[in-house]
Amino acid sequence: MKLSVIVCTRNRAQAIIPCLDSIASSLALAKPVDAEIVVVDNASEDSTPEIIRAWSATCDFPVNLVREERKGICNARNRAIRAARGELLIWTDDDCRLDESYVRNAISHDEQDEGPVLRGGRVELGDPTDLPLTIKTDSLPRRWSSAMRSARNECLGNCLLGCNMTVRRSLFETVGPFDARTDDDIDLVYRCYVATIPIEYAPDLAVFHFHGRKDPAHGHKLFRSYMLQMGALYAKFVLQDADLCRPILWDLRNAARELVARKNLFLPQIGFSHKHRLYYNALGALKYWLRQPVSNSA
Repeated sequence: MKLSVIVCTRNRAQAIIPCLDSIASSLALAKPVDAEIVVVDNASEDSTPEIIRAWSATCDFPVNLVREERKGICNARNRAIRAARGELLIWTDDDCRLDESYVRNAISHDEQDEGPVLRGGRVELGDPTDLPLTIKTDSLPRRWSSAMRSARNECLGNCLLGCNMTVRRSLFETVGPFDARTDDDIDLVYRCYVATIPIEYAPDLAVFHFHGRKDPAHGHKLFRSYMLQMGALYAKFVLQDADLCRPILWDLRNAARELVARKNLFLPQIGFSHKHRLYYNALGALKYWLRQPVSNSA
């Protein structure tokens, strides 16, 4: 079975090499393996393409560098699907580094699957001086599915992170490509859920996230963008499975508690409250219905 490790990047000439090095190291530990590295340059304006070409000349695995002029992570990922030749696709981000055992563990999980599974894993903070955001450190494996009605009691937006996903190419033939209107990785989670495809969290699939955000203002901006995107997802899926939108009810309850307590009960360290969540969810939904850009609203 051939596999493709995919990373999308833009203007990361100074940071992309550690990510690529980690991918090559993880592939080497999994030998013998039929693999390639696919890098999508999402309209970089710096020397990112030249840096990648120079690095690829020294790599033991084939590197397929392609360019996507339309900005946005979903546009870049859809370009990757078209360019990749693997049956198993592994996705990470350019500010992450794969654990050495990642590829070996991903292959092991895939070999045990009896059908399509959307799988992700642990995301550890790479730099301890960064804000503890965009990480997922749960130590126990989990599974969610529409058969278990998982969305009725949990927010599926938190089950996987887009910088750590593995999936068979055939899954996209069932659920379709990434949705550039929402420009959000979690859209794939929701579509798999609606299509009765299980979603799995495997903690032995680990990446280390060097996101570089140290200022609370940067964290606030990041979550504003996330909540706009989540609002767009709620607008998209409310008629397909209303349970996917239940977090809005939970935020209404928590926002009421904030009013009573007169304090932020969500992320006070970056000044982002449940009230902020509700506001930007509503704005994201409105923009989605009006067919306005969501990802550029932050």
